[in-house]
Amino acid sequence: MARRNNYSFKKHDKELKRKKKAEEKLDRRQGKKNQAINVDEQ
Repeated sequence: MARRNNYSFKKHDKELKRKKKAEEKLDRRQGKKNQAINVDEQ
């Protein structure tokens, strides 16, 4: 099995971190929407 060179490994790692951060941001936004809906219903 071939190993990644250091540059491509760092690039891949950076991409994974970016995707994870974007998912967390989306979850926070959806959480705010759900809270706003719950407040409006009460």
